[in-house]
Amino acid sequence: MEKEPKAAIMLNFMNQWHYQEGGGKRDLRVDFIRGMVMLILIAVHIDIISAYDYIAWERFGVVTGAEGFVLLSGLILGMLSRMRMAHDGLASTINKQYNRSFLLYRTSLFVILSVLLIDLIPYIDAHAAMTFTTYSGKVYNLYPNMEQFATHYNKIIAKYLMLQYGPHQFQILGLYVFLLMLSPFVLWLLSKDKVKVVLALSWIIYFANNGFHVRPTGAQFEYAFPLLTWQILFIHGLSIGYYRDEIWNFFHTKLGGIVFSFILLLFFLFLFFTYNNPLKDIPDYLKLHYISPETFRHYYHMFFPKNTLGIGRLINDFVVLIVSYAMLSYLWKPINKLFGWFFIPIGQASLYVFILHVYACIVIANIAIFHQDNFWINTLGHTLVFAFMWIMVKNKVLYNVIPR
Repeated sequence: MEKEPKAAIMLNFMNQWHYQEGGGKRDLRVDFIRGMVMLILIAVHIDIISAYDYIAWERFGVVTGAEGFVLLSGLILGMLSRMRMAHDGLASTINKQYNRSFLLYRTSLFVILSVLLIDLIPYIDAHAAMTFTTYSGKVYNLYPNMEQFATHYNKIIAKYLMLQYGPHQFQILGLYVFLLMLSPFVLWLLSKDKVKVVLALSWIIYFANNGFHVRPTGAQFEYAFPLLTWQILFIHGLSIGYYRDEIWNFFHTKLGGIVFSFILLLFFLFLFFTYNNPLKDIPDYLKLHYISPETFRHYYHMFFPKNTLGIGRLINDFVVLIVSYAMLSYLWKPINKLFGWFFIPIGQASLYVFILHVYACIVIANIAIFHQDNFWINTLGHTLVFAFMWIMVKNKVLYNVIPR
């Protein structure tokens, strides 16, 4: 009896690690990635230096949690919308989109107001959510002066309803509200197989806004996340989710394999570049020193600015998504066994976690022990927040009240 070749044995063994399709309506790989994005967002927004910052500060490439949040939101919406359109039709799907958008709008109004009311409670300071401090130390007030409410109440209320106030940790949800309102038009075009039109329009608007810097909504989130620029992440995510099966099949062709090899090369080149970032709070032993700080900053500001989504950053976003999805597809079982218990529940309730994390930021800001520059105490603080979020999700606390 012939022995099975070692290469075949190894291949069969690795095949056992693959993600099994058809296990349910959800793609757990996407949930896993979204859970990781939420951890990065929370670590960055809770402004204390800890071990988690060593993976949160552009360590997977020149990308941030905000970009991942928008890209994955579009991707999941595209996947779900195609299934809904096949089952319920376009009109019903669009109606659900608008209902979701208005739900998130009402949620945004509640969170904005609740932070203001929390600040009125004696011995609680909510300014960690009510102000934004730049790297240079300049402080911006994100809420109105309430002493002027009696004389300017109409103007203050109007700005409140237009999302022109609110915590900086929560601003990206305002972007998501408007993107959801635009999504039915995109879904209609995708249902007509007009994906080339969708992507062409998205790129035209992206390049035009990088030249003119228009903020059509006037909402506060547009200073950090300009709608006409950041739409490109959402719309491409929507298209990727809508055509997920076709894209997956393409990468299993000979040409797809060549394209993926190029994407993998780009992934490591971006990784090499970002590990040369001269961030002062990252220890030297976790950085590379092949690119001088001056050269790094020059290329970073030229090709990787965050607010205006530099072209290098944009490409890196898609590269990280594709490589992460591929890695989880082929190494799913060991990765899921190690980390899935945490990341998947968090990813499946990412909006719920995102809302709660605003209040966690306020709580941590009011506990003095976390602001003594003690690295290990701060790491404990972040860990407690992550554990709290996981426990809340696993026990479905207020699931009937807080959107998921």
